Amino acid sequence: MKRSVGMIGIIAAIAVSVSCAVALTACDGRKPQTAEYTVTFLDGSSVLKTEKVESGGKATEWTPTKDGYTFEGWYATPNFSHTFKFDTEIKQDTSVFSQWASATQSADTRVYYIVGSGTSPILRESNWGKVFNDGMKMQKAADKNEYTYTVDLQKNDEFQFAINDSWHNQRGVGYMTALKLDDGTDAFSGTGTIGDNSSYRMNIKCELSGNYTFKLTTHPDDDSYETNHPQYTEANKEAFNINSLDKISWVRNGDANIQEEVVTDYYIKGAGITDWKDMYNAATKMTNTDGVFTLEVFLKQNEEFMFTSRNTIGSESSAGTEFLRSTNLDDAGKALFDETASKNMVAKATGTYKFTYTKATGVLTATLDATKAPAAADFYLDGTFAEGVADWSGYCFNADYKLAEKTAGSGVYEIKNVAMKADSEFIIQMFKAGATEKGEWGTDGYNGLGSFNYTYVFGGGDNFSAVGGNNNNIKVKVAGTYNITFDSYAKIITIEDVNAVNDAYIVGSMTGDGGWKVDAAWKMTFDKATKTYSITKDFAVDDGFGVRIMDGNSTTVQKAWYAAQAVSGSPAGFDISGSNITCKTAGRYTVTCTLTDEGATVAITATE
Repeated sequence: MKRSVGMIGIIAAIAVSVSCAVALTACDGRKPQTAEYTVTFLDGSSVLKTEKVESGGKATEWTPTKDGYTFEGWYATPNFSHTFKFDTEIKQDTSVFSQWASATQSADTRVYYIVGSGTSPILRESNWGKVFNDGMKMQKAADKNEYTYTVDLQKNDEFQFAINDSWHNQRGVGYMTALKLDDGTDAFSGTGTIGDNSSYRMNIKCELSGNYTFKLTTHPDDDSYETNHPQYTEANKEAFNINSLDKISWVRNGDANIQEEVVTDYYIKGAGITDWKDMYNAATKMTNTDGVFTLEVFLKQNEEFMFTSRNTIGSESSAGTEFLRSTNLDDAGKALFDETASKNMVAKATGTYKFTYTKATGVLTATLDATKAPAAADFYLDGTFAEGVADWSGYCFNADYKLAEKTAGSGVYEIKNVAMKADSEFIIQMFKAGATEKGEWGTDGYNGLGSFNYTYVFGGGDNFSAVGGNNNNIKVKVAGTYNITFDSYAKIITIEDVNAVNDAYIVGSMTGDGGWKVDAAWKMTFDKATKTYSITKDFAVDDGFGVRIMDGNSTTVQKAWYAAQAVSGSPAGFDISGSNITCKTAGRYTVTCTLTDEGATVAITATE
């Protein structure tokens, strides 16, 4: 016991000694050392000045000057995504970035429109920029570069502001000065970070319905361009116009007008299953039962796809802003698919998939029956279109009106040189392969497998339409002789006037205002005898393009697109490793596009 007490005494003595040592260190008259950090004020990469600040202290705000420029403020990031707060405690070396605008600004002569889609009337009409009109135009102030626009927005509407009937000079979420109300409520959202180049062209998504006034402030003399973007060319430079000085500010004026009930439906869309076309029909539409949407569909291995939405208000339908991708899948569903960089789904195996989407949870489930495939089928025209054939009864099982498979196993069927009367109508009927009669409806002997109407037609031009009302049969508006093709996998009907000459254009980064537009200067000449389109033009390095076949004389309805995959051989001076044809050696070239039964081939030759 005495020994233990002695040890305790020794420990106590040591503790007292240490305390005394600490006291002597603290009380020797020297001030404890405080960390000090450097605040560097920058103009680009140039240092304007530095300031030493003790840890926890604050930088001193000051206003620099520069000849020919106006100081716009200090920012915490080099992309000016948010301002630097001078009440911020400095606890590490810190860089602060100055933003400048040209002291004098030219009058901005551009015209900006709201472009987007959603359930608000103006965005339904815009339909992602397919329509531009005065009602979508921002109003410019008379004496300064400020544009304003007041609009009712509904939750999930998506939009941007862009110029002159195009998506150039896009001003998207990256230009917004704020995304929240003063009380912290989310009003808007978008992809990317405000002020990042990646977000400048991203849509602004409405998170809170309301009536809003937007103000876009522009600085045209300080525009810059993303010249390092892989798709940038001098011809399409305005598509890559950015300006960190431009800002979109906004005020919420109150609630929006009462919105009609919106019905949202979902449709599959993919590389093969719809050829990436928006096909809104019974084969692509999910069935809605109390907010649970289902679709059973046969998909081939490696099919890339997603689900797109469509909104209906009353009798009016328009493109929606919701998309279902791999991010919506549950874990079991994810095991069935690969995903692309854009989060589209890619089927790992061929088979029949059943998709179920629960809107309330946002979860998409999927199951696969790899043993289930579409039944073998025969396809016939049926209707009222031919002279001397009984209406709706003399076509099916008539060899004259049976579609033939173009290539064995392709699933693409066609019938050529069909004479059709004006104001007649038709559909494509599908029966079990080898059937010679319909059989009795509702019994095992019934041979009908389905039918396909105008909702399955892509394009159609001015010669065809739906009958109207609740009748979606294909109406023949112009008598003629037609070739009809049906892709049984994509469920797409295409119709070609045998005697029509379709126009063709080179369309690429150098055509039209800003690129990728139909341009009369790039219209190709057609030789009917050889079924060949041709044009001779000067091409610059990095010009990317393809051949666009239009429906008849239309400049808006595309019939076919032929690019790198259609090129024969390896033309000198061009790169065809990507999806587009890309010029790598500037010069004068002749481009020919020869129509074939399978599509077309493109050839390029140098011209002296």
